[in-house]
Amino acid sequence: MKRVAIVGVGVTPRNHAYMRDYDRRSWKDYVIDGAYDAIADVKKGFNARDIQYAVVNYHGETFMEAGGIGPVVADILGLHPIGVLPLCTNCTGAGVGLHEGYSLVASGRYDRVLVLGFEKGSEVLNGADVRALGGDVDYDYNFGYDHPTIQALLQAYAYKKWGTKKVLRAFAAYRMQSIWWGTRNPLAARWGVRYDVTLDELNAIIDRTPENGPIPTEFWARLPGNFTVEGASAAILVPAEDAYNYTDWPVFIEGVAYKTNAHLLSRQMYSQALGLERYDICDFASPHIAVEEAYKMAGITARDVDFAEVFESHITSLLPTLAATRVPEPDKLLDFVIKGETGPGGRLPTGTNGGCGGFGLTSGSNFSDHVYEAVHQMRGDTGERQLKKTDVAVIVGMQGEMASSAAAVLRNGRKGG
Repeated sequence: MKRVAIVGVGVTPRNHAYMRDYDRRSWKDYVIDGAYDAIADVKKGFNARDIQYAVVNYHGETFMEAGGIGPVVADILGLHPIGVLPLCTNCTGAGVGLHEGYSLVASGRYDRVLVLGFEKGSEVLNGADVRALGGDVDYDYNFGYDHPTIQALLQAYAYKKWGTKKVLRAFAAYRMQSIWWGTRNPLAARWGVRYDVTLDELNAIIDRTPENGPIPTEFWARLPGNFTVEGASAAILVPAEDAYNYTDWPVFIEGVAYKTNAHLLSRQMYSQALGLERYDICDFASPHIAVEEAYKMAGITARDVDFAEVFESHITSLLPTLAATRVPEPDKLLDFVIKGETGPGGRLPTGTNGGCGGFGLTSGSNFSDHVYEAVHQMRGDTGERQLKKTDVAVIVGMQGEMASSAAAVLRNGRKGG
């Protein structure tokens, strides 16, 4: 097996200036912009015709009717007759794409592979399709549990497990950290947005909240929201032995993994698969197992990780993906967030582009958005939000209600660094 490197990354902006024209763009525009941004990012002697294979992730036909998307992507990028593998594994799909692209290069089958994720939510044909994506449609959705109600159930279990006030404090702390990151990222949805609330003000509302009582509507009204936007991101993979022929700043993929669990939430609650019994719906199995395998493949432990990009659109996805990194102590997970250890200057800066909700929640490209940010952090060109130590990053994705998770370990390969 060959070692694999990322030599180019691309992304479409999620800021207001770009998104205000979303209704004039099709998903094809995003794919073209994201892919060619990655191609242009390869600094030494590379053009589109050098790509030998591509992997593309999107939400799938129940979300957006794109038809035979493989040949369509090859066509709009001018890449015929290469093969294009289409995936529709939701929020972790671009991570599955990275997993597949890695395997194609590591096996020696191809030397230059494009991995791409995109999102075009405004083209959804049936709103019920979106609400049904959170679980097993034959059971959860048809018995009345759609995406929002499943999320509410997860939130309720988190309150029961850790206590309402502690969960809300972690929620508020992380959301304000994402504002710090996102308002310093010119590509992020939070860029240019002004906020008139402080963490102290949110904590004061939490102090007035009964431990087992209703959460004041004032908390939800003051808590800054997330942004659901559209766009694409991409990465170009080559054998590590060739990486410096393309760029002086490659990033090496040291470990990748993709693991699944039941997409039926009640199965995870009451009838967990053999060997996964210790996990519950506040601490999902798939991200833990995926990260464990990626660490083993990379030959690292949690002590080696400098920063993380994880799926964290809400507190009940942040906690299991963050726990999977193994950097926080298991019994101090919420304290880790509350103390700012995932923020600037913390032990494990997380969501440094503004996070899924702050950079912009784009399901089909969440993981490739993380890759883009990690590569630029490792290059040292992220401005005010630049981290001091960026040798090793872990990326953790998720699908649905943690039915599956992709993970990757990236290592800085900057020449002379």
